[in-house]
Amino acid sequence: MSTTERTDDELLVAAGAGDREAFAAIIERHHRDIVRFVYRYLGLTNRETAEDLAQDVFLSAWRSSSSYEPRGRAVVWLYRVATNACLNYRRWWRLRRTIPFDGEPPDSDRGRSVPHPDDLAMASEAAAGVRSAVGGLPSRERAAIVLRHFHELRYVEIGEVLGLSVPGVESLLWRARKR
Repeated sequence: MSTTERTDDELLVAAGAGDREAFAAIIERHHRDIVRFVYRYLGLTNRETAEDLAQDVFLSAWRSSSSYEPRGRAVVWLYRVATNACLNYRRWWRLRRTIPFDGEPPDSDRGRSVPHPDDLAMASEAAAGVRSAVGGLPSRERAAIVLRHFHELRYVEIGEVLGLSVPGVESLLWRARKR
């Protein structure tokens, strides 16, 4: 069976057994989403740093793939690895930036028409308020907001990433939105 026909779970199990081609397929499938997650979670201003951290995420995932157990969606496991990498990055560099919510993340392939300048000004002002609010959230709340609203993970999946129950995720998101 070719790598394009295999599920993420099957590919990660094969990667855990040393199949580099299977892991390359995982990277190909999820690289863009992991870069976007890292970019948004850390509020990065350049693509290179997000790419470097995504490479670290996949390196960690490769090293940990032998312990992967297919209990859910493989992408949730990857987001957990990415969340841990982001937390380590923030701890190491003591990063205190805000998340850019007003623009598309790197590699955006959405076509756009030219917006009216007044619309841009209003959107920029609103985005600055959102950036400031989300940028001031504690790490776990920020992760929950990014995973829910930008990566559209379900509460149970966010719980798997952050090590919480569904009520814990609900509470975390409620507190984040309240702040």
